[in-house]
Amino acid sequence: MKFTRAAAAALICCGLLGTSAFAQDDEQVAADAMDFAMHDAEYTMYHEIGHLLVNELDLPVLGKEEDAADALAVILMLNDTADLDESANALIDSADGWYFNAVKADRATVEDLSYYDSHSLDIQRAYAMVCMMVGAKPEDYKETADAYDMDADGQAECSYTYSDAERAWNKLLEPFLATEGHTGEAITVVYEDAAPGFEQYKDELQSRAILDNAAALVSAKFVLPRPITFLGTQCDTANAWYSNSDAQITYCYTLTGDMHDLYVNDIIGSGDEGTSEEDTGESDGAEESE
Repeated sequence: MKFTRAAAAALICCGLLGTSAFAQDDEQVAADAMDFAMHDAEYTMYHEIGHLLVNELDLPVLGKEEDAADALAVILMLNDTADLDESANALIDSADGWYFNAVKADRATVEDLSYYDSHSLDIQRAYAMVCMMVGAKPEDYKETADAYDMDADGQAECSYTYSDAERAWNKLLEPFLATEGHTGEAITVVYEDAAPGFEQYKDELQSRAILDNAAALVSAKFVLPRPITFLGTQCDTANAWYSNSDAQITYCYTLTGDMHDLYVNDIIGSGDEGTSEEDTGESDGAEESE
């Protein structure tokens, strides 16, 4: 499991680690940036699956639905046994994505921040994710929690945070679990064409089967009452959302581009401008749910 990038950034800020220690050649930066963007896409799909299940299965939610969807995404990824190392790296990258979005937002004024938004603040989402991770698997994620300056008592308390969330989701979803001979409606996966400059993101999402794997997990585990579509498409803004009226999760290639650029420009700091050929708008700190 890799060292969280938030920790490296903290060391750089404190002067304990020279930026040259984080420098990489262009080819390696490009590969790592794509990994980072794909890991965020994986997390984002599971987050939107949370919204899908709440609405399609008519589940009650106590508190913010966005927070509940974040918790389910972490639970699903922590329990993905197909590739534990890949799931761990995806979780760490996703938390770091929220962390660095928050670092960028540090320059904003109080008036610029949407405290009333349905989403928690990016920094809250980052720490909530790490708390769930270390609460579920203390030995695996202690290094990550340490990097986020969570003390030992706080990390221990996170075990209750995780167990409460897991128990709540399991209880709600139990009546809808698929069994042999009792499965739900199918999920159709579609990757539409990408705009110039975004083809690499569409191709990578498709080759890594990001949407397909998410669809397969939902189809195998839960009985859905109607057919659903998972759509990868070009959007004007960096976003992803579930639409009840369309029975669809939409994932935007511009969101992948935004996360790629966040890694290159803000985490590594190896570029002056984004790699996308158009303004992709606000970063994925604003994943939306209709």
